[in-house]
Amino acid sequence: MKKTVWSTALVVLLSFLTYCNNTKELTTQTEALFRKKWVLAELQGQQIPDSSKSIFEFSPGRLSGNTGCNNLSADFVAGKHQTIRFNPEALTKKECPDETSAALEKIFLDALSKSTKWDLSGGELKLGDKENTFIKLRSL
Repeated sequence: MKKTVWSTALVVLLSFLTYCNNTKELTTQTEALFRKKWVLAELQGQQIPDSSKSIFEFSPGRLSGNTGCNNLSADFVAGKHQTIRFNPEALTKKECPDETSAALEKIFLDALSKSTKWDLSGGELKLGDKENTFIKLRSL
């Protein structure tokens, strides 16, 4: 009985210490995302005009902004080694001003849902997977 209690206590303690260490690392990595607003600069390799009005903000566990047509609110989870997973939670249902804006919004939402990695360098935030960059955001 005593061995079981001690084994359980040891597992709980090791889990807690691992969690605290991972949380500290993630906080340091993701903190840079929270300091600025981000504008959509490139989508699937296509340059986005500055007039697109697609601006985003990150806060712990939350992405909010405007896709150019609609307001977006999404949860995200950042993991070790700059992994990320987005879960779009809310999107307003406004009609886009034109077909181009509607197509860009659809591509953006698809790219966001496929993004599993992020990289921040030179004032650019890149979202994609191991091999490709789907979205580039530029800091404002």
